[in-house]
Amino acid sequence: MKSKYRVIVVAAFVLWTIVSFVFFQIFYKYHLLHRLDMQLFLYSRDYVLGYFGHPAWLASLAGDFLTQSFYFNVAGALVQTFVILALGILFYQSLGRIVPFFQNNGECDMKSRLWMRIVLSLCVMTWELFRSCGLEYNLSSTLALVGGLTLFLLYLQVPFRVRYVSAVLLPLLAYWLFGYGLWILLFFILLCELRSRHYILALACLVVSVTIPFLLRQSYALTVPQSMKYPSALFWNKPDFTIEKLLEMDVLGFNNQWYAVSQLSAQYNMRSGIASYFYNLSHAICNELPDKVMDYYQPGVFGLLFQLNPKTPFLAIWSSNEVWFQLGDMTMAEHSALLGMIFSPNHRSVRMVKRLAEINMVNGDTAAAMKYLCILQKTWLYNSWANERIPGKESDKIKTWLHEKRSFIPQTDTIRDVVNPAMSLRLLLDSNRANKLALDYLLCYDLLAKDIPAFMSDYDTYRLPKHEAAERIYAQALLIGLAMQRTPAEDVRKYMIAPEIFADFETYTGLYEKNDLGRSRLADQFGKTYWFYYHFATFK
Repeated sequence: MKSKYRVIVVAAFVLWTIVSFVFFQIFYKYHLLHRLDMQLFLYSRDYVLGYFGHPAWLASLAGDFLTQSFYFNVAGALVQTFVILALGILFYQSLGRIVPFFQNNGECDMKSRLWMRIVLSLCVMTWELFRSCGLEYNLSSTLALVGGLTLFLLYLQVPFRVRYVSAVLLPLLAYWLFGYGLWILLFFILLCELRSRHYILALACLVVSVTIPFLLRQSYALTVPQSMKYPSALFWNKPDFTIEKLLEMDVLGFNNQWYAVSQLSAQYNMRSGIASYFYNLSHAICNELPDKVMDYYQPGVFGLLFQLNPKTPFLAIWSSNEVWFQLGDMTMAEHSALLGMIFSPNHRSVRMVKRLAEINMVNGDTAAAMKYLCILQKTWLYNSWANERIPGKESDKIKTWLHEKRSFIPQTDTIRDVVNPAMSLRLLLDSNRANKLALDYLLCYDLLAKDIPAFMSDYDTYRLPKHEAAERIYAQALLIGLAMQRTPAEDVRKYMIAPEIFADFETYTGLYEKNDLGRSRLADQFGKTYWFYYHFATFK
């Protein structure tokens, strides 16, 4: 009979494990890669000793160490799944010690106890799986609970005559090693002792457990709420596949797979400013921005360049440095990368450290570049990446890359702020007129802002001297600007606008002025033209 029930238990846990692994490996793997980018584990004495400055040092140290496995395909999903599985098994065992399963109470009672333990354990595992879907989740949060349950099972091995000592020392040990894992230890100790009617022992454990975080919060420099839940950031979350898609584009973009990003952004077709950001940047790098910009949702200029302020979403701050780095403005890229580091959990983002190293390499600031490269040399995963970029010892591939990137950086600079990106783009073009990425971004920025005078000025300064036919969206905007300026016909010819665009403009203008078609019907015919955007797009 016992073996029959054990098969049911094992089958339930195995099935849950398979579902969890498939979820993380196939449907949520970019969250794991993002979590890897958000942390930095150094193999140095000072770094490890730094964990003792907070509670839950063992859970935090083990969690950050195991997070390194997320770098490898399949390994991340396995580690994440098996850590949650360990939590479920320990929870199941702890329930069994409080409510013994095999008693002479009949088969029906045995079945009810079995299903109670299985269902509760699976609920806890599913709750932890959902919680791990958050951007700020870390593996140490689960390990803290695993540690608390482990200490409870050890507590049960202590003879009753010394349990009063254990009730005082174990909570202190639990908080030191596992932080908020203390609460699951307290929960099971209370259930155990109240069931056995040891009320004084339960009360003593409760008082000590509640007092410990409050007394130690100042020595750990934590607020009261932080001291109660460290190292966890949240107690509930759920899968967000919209963010997963954005993270997929973010990870692929950082690894220079921009064609794949352009395909994914078009495929997902999300009405999101961050999705538009990746769509525009990927198509610009693929030299397609003027032809594609009107084919996608555009939230004004914020789909090109984020305006960073206290209300900007973290993912926008996190990825904002990418466009400036690709454009060649290392000052703006460094500003955005530093903000990404500041707003990342624990301020230990390996992605931002790598980007800051690259920025200072391009700028030729050897001392600053070495500061970041020396940090990366103390890691397991990025040691070779750093060694390949040591100034004076760069590989041929890196030397070629540096030469290319340095050709785009501005030769002059001025005082500017992040709310006037057009000035930064003009500085880039004044230094290198061949920077087509900056040119397309400047012209599209003017267009999405509906600033036709600025567009005409920038086009005449940076685009017209190339003596090339205007791309479709530029030609459409030029016709608006030329009409506003009442430009003579002989001057219009120098813009090399295709005759069919003149014909379409005449048709659109006639329909718009006569109002023969409603907005929806006009959108069917001209919805992807700049003329329609100029007349009907509204900024919120």
